[in-house]
Amino acid sequence: MITRGLDADRIRSVRLFKQVSDLHFRALLRSASVRHVPSRSILFKEGSRPNTLYALLSGAVELFSEHRDKRRTVAIIRSVKPCMLASLWRDRNPLSARTLASSELLLVPARLLHDLIETDAGFASAATAELAGEWHDAVEQLKNDTLRTAGERLAYWLLRFDRDSGSAGQFMLPCDKRTLASHLGMAPEHLSRNLAALAPAGLLVRGRRVALSNRQALATAAGLRIGGSEDKTTIRG
Repeated sequence: MITRGLDADRIRSVRLFKQVSDLHFRALLRSASVRHVPSRSILFKEGSRPNTLYALLSGAVELFSEHRDKRRTVAIIRSVKPCMLASLWRDRNPLSARTLASSELLLVPARLLHDLIETDAGFASAATAELAGEWHDAVEQLKNDTLRTAGERLAYWLLRFDRDSGSAGQFMLPCDKRTLASHLGMAPEHLSRNLAALAPAGLLVRGRRVALSNRQALATAAGLRIGGSEDKTTIRG
């Protein structure tokens, strides 16, 4: 279902559009739409031409790539933010995207964003920050994949997800365990073994419900140094 007559305050909640001038923002409201998308719906496919920006308003989106019989989850998006902004200035989408839950997405024509980055200083500044964030996340992913063991990657991800969920020590996994295993670069059976191995570090998992009772032990399992300035700053992204 596509919705017109957009809520301006809600669109402003997307950081990419917070600083857009009022004149250009009115044009954005005329051209954009909000779509309610069922779970497991494909938004765009790897190799397709990007003519629309999808920005997540609620729900969850998976960015992934497939090659022959292999599949890798590159990112799981849950916060209010655009999906693959960088692809709008390339000839093709480098990844595919699908919803992981019933989601609400803002759709903005790429041609409008091409004009905005040339004419609106506020948007250009926000787009630069967003692109820098995408690059930072890609570097963090590469570092985790190449420098951490599977168990360390899992412990690090749990700490980071807990932080992003409000640091309550309890949360629901944002996806099924097969997708999480793909995101962490391991087979599903290896994920199960690594979850069990982290039980002595205070990890309790029941279905998709997770509880962390000892962040310090989990940080040690992730290979993080405890007791100094790195306690908080090391969990980035």
